[in-house]
Amino acid sequence: MISIGVYSRAAEVPYVKERRGRAVKKLLLVALAAIGGLLVYRQIQADRAEQDLWTEATDSVPAGSGV
Repeated sequence: MISIGVYSRAAEVPYVKERRGRAVKKLLLVALAAIGGLLVYRQIQADRAEQDLWTEATDSVPAGSGV
């Protein structure tokens, strides 16, 4: 004999799976956004470092001249 509790749990399983699926999707979205943000930050830092290097290399007054 099958109890009624088995039927009520079977109805909840798709809901739980759907909730977990949404949670996993949100977690992946947050992880991808964090990785994207990190990559953008690193690129900005690299661009600033390159700009500083070019500024230093093309500066008309030498750094150690005291002028």
